Amino acid sequence: MKTPAIEDVLRPLRAARRRLSTQFFLGALVKAGLLAGAGLLIFAAINRWALGRLPWDAAVTTYAAAGAFALALLVTLARRRSLLATAGILDRLGGTRDRFLTALTFADAPEGEPMRALALKECTQFVRGGKFSELIRVRLPREAIWLAVPALSIALLQWEAQHTFSAREADKAAARAAVEDTAKHLEQLARETAKISEQNKADELKKLAEQLQRSAEQLRANATNPEEAGKSTLRELSALEQMIQEMQKSPSAPTAEEMQALAKALAKNDATKDAASALAAGDQAKAAEELEKEMQKLAEQKDDATSEEVRKQLEQAIKELSQQKQLSETMQKLAQQLKESQSQKGGNSSEAAKALAQMLRQMAQGKSGQQSAGKQSAATLEQLLAALQNMKAGEGQSQQNDQPSSGQQPGGVKMQSFAQNGQNGIPMPSDPSMPSGQAGSEHDTGTTDSPFGKEQNAAGKEAQKQQVAGRMGEGESLQQALESAGDHSKSNRGYKNLYEAMAPAAQDAVLQENIPLGSRFLIKRYFESIRPRE
Repeated sequence: MKTPAIEDVLRPLRAARRRLSTQFFLGALVKAGLLAGAGLLIFAAINRWALGRLPWDAAVTTYAAAGAFALALLVTLARRRSLLATAGILDRLGGTRDRFLTALTFADAPEGEPMRALALKECTQFVRGGKFSELIRVRLPREAIWLAVPALSIALLQWEAQHTFSAREADKAAARAAVEDTAKHLEQLARETAKISEQNKADELKKLAEQLQRSAEQLRANATNPEEAGKSTLRELSALEQMIQEMQKSPSAPTAEEMQALAKALAKNDATKDAASALAAGDQAKAAEELEKEMQKLAEQKDDATSEEVRKQLEQAIKELSQQKQLSETMQKLAQQLKESQSQKGGNSSEAAKALAQMLRQMAQGKSGQQSAGKQSAATLEQLLAALQNMKAGEGQSQQNDQPSSGQQPGGVKMQSFAQNGQNGIPMPSDPSMPSGQAGSEHDTGTTDSPFGKEQNAAGKEAQKQQVAGRMGEGESLQQALESAGDHSKSNRGYKNLYEAMAPAAQDAVLQENIPLGSRFLIKRYFESIRPRE
């Protein structure tokens, strides 16, 4: 049992040990904080450049700080100094000549020794006369200043990311605003096309409506840069325009040329001559009936050779047609059925003729309705193509009302052209079959393959072309003068040299640009007018 006198020595020792533990805890906390800061900096860099997110995360920072505090506390408890070690530190710092160590040693020695009591009394009196626990100062470690490095780095990363993301969001907003009108127009075209496809039961228009809707969604999804928004819009519109043009090139119903080719193929065989005659006359129902009747006879007679011959003739006819032009959708399906009939059902060739008969019967049953629906689908495709071309040029938009404009079929796709405005600036409805741009614009494709037009009254085989000279009569006349840089006189040398120097550059510029067909003659006449005359 320790005497009350020794408590005067133990009290400053315990206070000094608490100060030493606090100082050690602060040092450990700074070191753990540096480790946590390095980890947070690495985490922030991964967030910023690898994941594209904001570098700083409050939850992760809280977990890192709690982990650093817990680590420092555990290390401090593990490295807590004893009273004997604390006494040695105080004796060294205070110059006490080992009085704290002597007091602790004599306090544990057996009682009854006079020298022990005398030494303990002297040490106690010496300790009472000073404040030795204050010799151990608690201060922030010098390494704490390095905590500012990860903190400032993360702060700079956070500021840079916020600035970059704000600019990016602004660009996205501007890009979305740039494509929003086009996306809305595409959605409206998709709704109108879907409505027409439901009325006409046209699968191709249904697919086109779905593609229009997907294009609108794709435009919004890809709108991230205002500079690329226009290019992205043109790419989507060009892809839709190409899709519609391909659909126009591939009609769903067989053409007259395809039907005549099938009739010729059937006429090569005696068994199918009656069906060929009916098909050539345009009577699909009779042709189907005759073809089914002959195929039934061949099946009863087990004449597979004739059936195989008919199949090969039909397949050869379709193959020759496909080499000359693109087949219609129905003919493509028939060609596929011919190939399948060769491999399925043990090579039963009569299935090919039955497939043709079924196709002819369906054409006969829905001939009038299919013709009407086909015409309306073709008109819809033409109107959609014109609307997309107007949108590419920025010259048209979809109408908001549901009433068809003048000259437009009911149920068609509605569009407007801004090529010409009315007196009040209201856009006037345009005919989709006409070019939507002004003369010389990218939609001015001319009326013929030649920029000089075509002859209105072509001469017969034995007729001769003659030019009749007219006479000036009474009444008003119209004259037009074209101003030019040179006349019939000799040109100046300076102008000639200038023309020769600038002509190659002008020719290169003309060759590099896609000049509309309708404007080529005007450009050619302009360059001829400024050419110096020799």
